Formats: sequence, structure tokens, C-alpha cells
Amino acid sequence: MYDDLRNSKDTRSALAKALDLVSQISTISLMAVLPAAGGCLVDLWLGTKVVFILIGLAIGMGVAGIQLMQLVRKLEQATAEPKS
Repeated sequence: MYDDLRNSKDTRSALAKALDLVSQISTISLMAVLPAAGGCLVDLWLGTKVVFILIGLAIGMGVAGIQLMQLVRKLEQATAEPKS
């Protein structure tokens, strides 16, 4: 796997590639957590129990899952061997 990453067309340094992945993973994590936190604030504001937390959590997990699948596809394409 590491040989594939070294031989890919991406000419950035290993540190730049790692920082890119860290930023993408951090973004995905925030996409999962922030809607639930917003739902918590709405629940406090409206005086409801956990309705909006659950709605925010469902939306956040759905969006984060889609972004994670796109990231995995991009990484698979970057490390895939060219077909002859």
C-alpha cells in the first residue's frame, strides 16, 4: 500500500499528504458532531427532550458517511494500478 502511495501521480511531500488527510477527516468528524450540537441547542431553546438532537445526529451521520465514502473512493483511485 505504501509503495502505491509513493508511486502515485501526487507529487506532494508525505507531510502534505498526511495533513490533507487529517484535515479531511477532521471535517468529516465535525460534519457528524455539529448538527447534533445544534440540535441540543434547539432542544434547550424549545424545551424539548432529545428530538432535535436525534434529528441532528441522523443528518450529521448521513452527511459524514457520504463524505467518508467519497474520501475512500478518492484514495482507492489514487492507489489503483493502471489497467493495461
